[in-house]
Amino acid sequence: MRYDCPHTIRGEWSLAARKFITFPDQTDMPHTADVVIIGGGPAGTAALWAIERYAPGTRAVLIEKSDRLGAGSSTASLENYRSCWPTVCLARQMTRSIDIYHHADDYLGEGARQAIALKQQGYLFCAFTEKQAEGLRDDVRHLHSIGLPHIEYLDASEVRYRFGPISRNIVAAKFDPVAGWLDSNALIHAYARSTNSAQIILNVPEVHLQTEQDHIAAVQIPGWRIATRQVIIAAGASSRAIGKTAGVDIPVMLRPRQSFTTGWRHADFPEGSPMLIGAHPYPHVRPEAQSGAIFGWEYNWHNKRVKTGGNETTRVDALDDPVEPVGQLKDPRFPSITLMLLAKQFGHSDGQGFADSRYLRGISHNIGYYVQRDETAAWVTNPDGSIQPYDSERAIIDAHPAVEGLYLSVGHVGHGIMSSAAAAEILACKLFGLPLKDPSFADFGIGVNWVEHDKNAL
Repeated sequence: MRYDCPHTIRGEWSLAARKFITFPDQTDMPHTADVVIIGGGPAGTAALWAIERYAPGTRAVLIEKSDRLGAGSSTASLENYRSCWPTVCLARQMTRSIDIYHHADDYLGEGARQAIALKQQGYLFCAFTEKQAEGLRDDVRHLHSIGLPHIEYLDASEVRYRFGPISRNIVAAKFDPVAGWLDSNALIHAYARSTNSAQIILNVPEVHLQTEQDHIAAVQIPGWRIATRQVIIAAGASSRAIGKTAGVDIPVMLRPRQSFTTGWRHADFPEGSPMLIGAHPYPHVRPEAQSGAIFGWEYNWHNKRVKTGGNETTRVDALDDPVEPVGQLKDPRFPSITLMLLAKQFGHSDGQGFADSRYLRGISHNIGYYVQRDETAAWVTNPDGSIQPYDSERAIIDAHPAVEGLYLSVGHVGHGIMSSAAAAEILACKLFGLPLKDPSFADFGIGVNWVEHDKNAL
């Protein structure tokens, strides 16, 4: 069934038109579209998929600034997914996405499940003190109360029984057996292949939105104009700048986040191991590429800039606009510090486990941006009436209130891959004026400044 949307442009769409166009080649370039999506990462390509599912035949155009899909912050992702989120809207969003990945052939086409290479090996959140163990026990109680009964609390003996030598020093753990990781590049391309009604324009250096009387009117790229009444911004770190071309503010900020991959992994951390998450500041690692591993941690990057949020002046480690190329923000100490943190928490001395120098040979050091709500879109009111910004994990998936026809899928805080399928369904419901699949999904609205249990969570 096709859902007709207000303010769309219906016109002829050549069946012979190429699906992929590399700018500045203008052969088969569209003059009009029902909807234009800006951004070729997981959020943008998933939007293509969801739009086709909800309204088959919709003439969608996706614009990507790179010469390939998934070339933004997705390249620094650990490609993980998990169900254990303390906020109801996030827990249900991730549960829905995971269900789609488990049944990828049904949702994304035959062969998709094999292509995305789903590895359901779990997340093991580790406690090394009794105080940390009690915190994990409380977490599990809460997760059970919001409909996640599969999350387990494991004592030290159970951790040793299930996970063997890697459990050294672990007092207790929280285990998400549904969690795992996948091939994000394959997922992005599965989304893109799911529709024959779309065109994808690559290598577009600039995008400007044109409006008429507070309505979207067109998307302008160098030397070409695409008339449309609906635009979706899903451009990650570039989203705020694109919004400004329509005279609107998109309330997000950027934080650089790093990861690194090695080609070597110690014997006590075999290929079938779960993702390991240590205690604060949460160094984490998972097996990768047969003999390798991929690492990260909650690194605080400081730009020593003061921003004003509400009634308070807050020092933040964030940017409004991306620094390009982002590689210049890499901290060369990051791999060594990550390994040091893991070695200390897991009790490894020099030459053992995560303290083995072979982990530092031939590493691939990656960096991208976490995009999240800024202090104007995530705040609470203190008892004294002052406004306190906080770090939200909720994306903004909504229509922008200032310009009719402008929609956002931004601020996914590093979990844009794992949430992409459900996020795109939420966006499609907004686009076509349909009821949300779950009432909690309203909490991804741009004007929802606070939700219970929404907090910075690995």
